[in-house]
Amino acid sequence: MKKLFAMICMAVLALSANAQVYQGKAAAGLNLLYGSEIESMGIGANFQYVVIDQLRGQVEFDAFFKHRNTNWFDVSINAEYLVALKTDMLYIYPLAGMTYSMVTIKEPLTGVKDEENHVGLNVGAGLEYEINDHFAAIAEYRHTIMRKVDQGVFAIGAKYKF
Repeated sequence: MKKLFAMICMAVLALSANAQVYQGKAAAGLNLLYGSEIESMGIGANFQYVVIDQLRGQVEFDAFFKHRNTNWFDVSINAEYLVALKTDMLYIYPLAGMTYSMVTIKEPLTGVKDEENHVGLNVGAGLEYEINDHFAAIAEYRHTIMRKVDQGVFAIGAKYKF
């Protein structure tokens, strides 16, 4: 498995010569989400800034819709390395970062609230398709590893680049 992962990483790096992601570019986006642990849809908003060519930082806020008397919010800071695939319109990127999650469970019969706060690590990957110079569409999977609970987050969305 490690050899396969290493070969995939080398292939991705070999394709990265065409990437057209330049330092100083920024973007803001909205995502539709699904969280595997809360088993609910959600919405997310993010801001991205290209720190150096092909490497960007992202700050993201996600809110999942209430499910089984549970509310789940998280804030993440991630780094993404963009690699162009064949053209300069389609990119693949691995991501890694940190997250802070707040989970609130309210018992309907007693009205008692239980609130948990978690700090965790994010790992994942995504695809980005540039529609034109200002708009792009994304599909992404991120797995958040926390002390008591893990959550997989699937996202599709759009962003505006400026």
